[in-house]
Amino acid sequence: MNEATKNSATVAVFGATGHTGRFVVAELLRREMRPIAVARNPEALAAADFPERVDRRPATIDDSDSLDRALHSAQTVINCAGPFVDTAEAVAAAAIRAKIHYLDVCAEQLAASGTLEKFDEPARKAGVVVVPSVAFYGGLPDLMATAALGQWDSADSIEIMIGLDSWHPTAGTRITT
Repeated sequence: MNEATKNSATVAVFGATGHTGRFVVAELLRREMRPIAVARNPEALAAADFPERVDRRPATIDDSDSLDRALHSAQTVINCAGPFVDTAEAVAAAAIRAKIHYLDVCAEQLAASGTLEKFDEPARKAGVVVVPSVAFYGGLPDLMATAALGQWDSADSIEIMIGLDSWHPTAGTRITT
């Protein structure tokens, strides 16, 4: 491990063997951060094509002890495992127990709003942030609306259109939309 990697942030990626999770792990490595690959399927985790320096930890949403072990020593967890209506609550709760930040790539409106409602106050008390829906369809439009409002307290409406030249939803996305 080089000096930059040794001194960089450690980020757990729940759902690391999935479509989005693999991209997140690769980006963390590119930025010389220390990923912890967390997956529900131990066989998929063992077979994943991650470099040796990626720590691999199995955990499931119905076993809070496994989640606590998986998040040990991380500073942040990025939840990439959907459906988020199933995973967000367990992973966010584990993040708060560990006193680490939680992000997810959810595009499920009910799961995102539920995560905010349930974990806003506990996250503030723990001194961490819980930020659902930081993916393309969630975080970017919110950031654009916030920037556009500037110092205004409210707006009658905000309309954001996203144009795609192609999109190939994963199997996980297809079952939640």
